[in-house]
Amino acid sequence: MMKSIIKFFAFAVLFSIGQKGYSQDADFQVYLSFGQSNMEGSAKIEPQDKVGVDDRFQVLAAVDCPEMGRKMGNWYTAIPPLCRCTTGLTLTDYFGKTMVADLPKNVKIGIINVAVGGCKIELFDKDKSESYIATAPDWMKGMIKQYDGNPYARLVEMARIAQKKGVIKGILLHQGESNTNDTLWPKKVKIVYDNLMKDLNLDPKKVPLLSGETVGEDQNGKCAVMNKIIAKLPQTIPNSYVISSSGCAGADDNLHFTAAGYRELGKRYAQRMLSLLGYKLDDGKTILRIHAPIGYDQLNSNIPSGKVESISYNSKMVGSLRKATVYTPPGFNTKKKYPVLYLLHGIGGDEKEWLNEGNPQIILDNLYAEGKIEPMIVVMPNGRAMKDDSASGNIMAPEKIEAFAVFEKDLLNDLIPFIEKKYSTYKDSEHRAIAGLSMGGGQSLNFGLGNLDQFAWVGAFSAAPNTKMPEELLPNPEEAKKKLQLLWFSCGDNDRLIDNSKRTHDYLDKNEVPHIYYIEPGVHDFKVWKNGLYMFSQFLFKPVDQSSFASYKF
Repeated sequence: MMKSIIKFFAFAVLFSIGQKGYSQDADFQVYLSFGQSNMEGSAKIEPQDKVGVDDRFQVLAAVDCPEMGRKMGNWYTAIPPLCRCTTGLTLTDYFGKTMVADLPKNVKIGIINVAVGGCKIELFDKDKSESYIATAPDWMKGMIKQYDGNPYARLVEMARIAQKKGVIKGILLHQGESNTNDTLWPKKVKIVYDNLMKDLNLDPKKVPLLSGETVGEDQNGKCAVMNKIIAKLPQTIPNSYVISSSGCAGADDNLHFTAAGYRELGKRYAQRMLSLLGYKLDDGKTILRIHAPIGYDQLNSNIPSGKVESISYNSKMVGSLRKATVYTPPGFNTKKKYPVLYLLHGIGGDEKEWLNEGNPQIILDNLYAEGKIEPMIVVMPNGRAMKDDSASGNIMAPEKIEAFAVFEKDLLNDLIPFIEKKYSTYKDSEHRAIAGLSMGGGQSLNFGLGNLDQFAWVGAFSAAPNTKMPEELLPNPEEAKKKLQLLWFSCGDNDRLIDNSKRTHDYLDKNEVPHIYYIEPGVHDFKVWKNGLYMFSQFLFKPVDQSSFASYKF
C-alpha cells in the first residue's frame, strides 16, 4: 500500500512538472476559427496564395494530412489549405497574412481552423452535437468523421495544445448560411462561445468573437437575409464584432466567396482585430499602438504584481497629517533608485479614486509584464490641500476648489520631499512626472508647466476648467521646448470640457512646442482616463521620438 502511495505521488509530481514544463509566449497570438464552408474555404487556392507566406504565420493541423507532411497537433507555416487536407482558400489565410504584415516583427500568429461545410451552429454545441450528427447527411458525416466525430472537442483539444506555446487572443466565426432565418442563432452562438471560455479557462473580457456576414445582398447572396440576424450578435455577446461582407465578391452559387472575396474578408477580420489590439497603420506603413487593447485593465494572476500601500506624511502647508496611496512596481528593490509619477484625481475623488475606479496597479502590472514601461513608483495623493480633505459635502464649495490650487505648495514642499526620503528615488526633473484626470489634469498642467525645473513629463487627461489660460501656463514656450521631455493631452471627443485641452493645444501648435494631442472616442469618464494612463505611461522615463507625436491620433 505504501509503495502504491509513493508511486502515485511520484507520478503526480512528474505530471505537475510536465504540465509546467512549458511557458506561454505572449507574442504568439493564437486564433480559433470555426464554422461552415466559408470558414473551410471553397475557393481555388491560387499561386499567389502560397507564395511568400511569412513563417511568423502558423497553422496548427487539426487533422492528419500525410500528403502534405502534416500531423495533427503540430504547428506548420500557414501555407493553404488551412482547414482540412482538401479544403480551399479561406478567410483565415488573409486574416493571418494581414496580421503578421501589420504587427511588430516579434509577434507571431497561429490559426486553428475546424470547420464543416453545410453544418448548423448546433454542430458546435457540445450538448446537442450528438443528436445533430445523427440526422446529418452522409456527405457531412464524412467530414465530421475526420474530427473523430466531434468537431467541437477537436477544436478544444487543439486549443489546449496551442495554449502550451501561445495565448488565445480571439475567436473567428463564419457560419449562418445553414441557420438562415433562425432568430435564435445569436443565443446558440453564445452557448458555444461560453463553453469555449469555460473549457479553455478564457476570460470573455479579453477574448473577442469576430463573426463575418454571409455573401451580401450586393452580391446576390442567397442567405443575405441572415445578415440582419448576425448583426444582433453584439447584443447577446458584448465582446463580439460583426465583419461586413459588403463588396466581397461572391461565387456563382451565391453562397460562397471567390478567392478575391476571401482575401478581402480575411483582411477585414484582421483590421478589426488590429483595432481591438489598439493598433493602427500610420501613413499606411508604420504600425503604432494608439489605444489600449482588450484586457489591458483585467487582472492576470500569472504575472508578477506590484504593491499598493497607504502612507501618511506631515504637511506643514496644511498643518496636519495627510494621506497618499503609493504603488511600487513588481520586483521593487530598496537598493535601486526609481523615477516617480505623481498621479492626481478629479474633483470628486481623493487618494483612493484611481485605485477604486481606474485599476492603475493592474494596468501597470500588465504593461510591466509586456516590457512596455520603465519601473516607476506611482504616488496618488489627495489633491485637496485642506484639513478636511474628504470628498464629502459640497465638493464645489469655494474653499474646496481653492484647496486644489493650494495643493501645489503641499506637493512641492511636503509630499515630494517625504516620498524622496521614504523611498529610493531619483531627485531631478528628468525622473519626475505629473499627470491627472479632470481637475487633476488641470492641476498637472498648472503645477507641471509652472515648475519646469521639477517635472519634465506632464500629462493631462480631460483637463478641467481649473486649467490656466495657455499664455499663463507657458509664458515662455522656448523654455518649455528645452526642459520638457513630454507634454501630453488626451480627451474624449464628446467631452464637454474638451475646449480646455484644445485651446492649450492650439497655443502650443502656434508656438511650435512639441506635444501629443490625443483625442479618442469617448466622454468624461474613466474609460478615457484609463486609456490615457495606459498610453502616457509607456513614454515615461525613456528616450522619446518627438517626430512621432503627430501620429498619436485615434
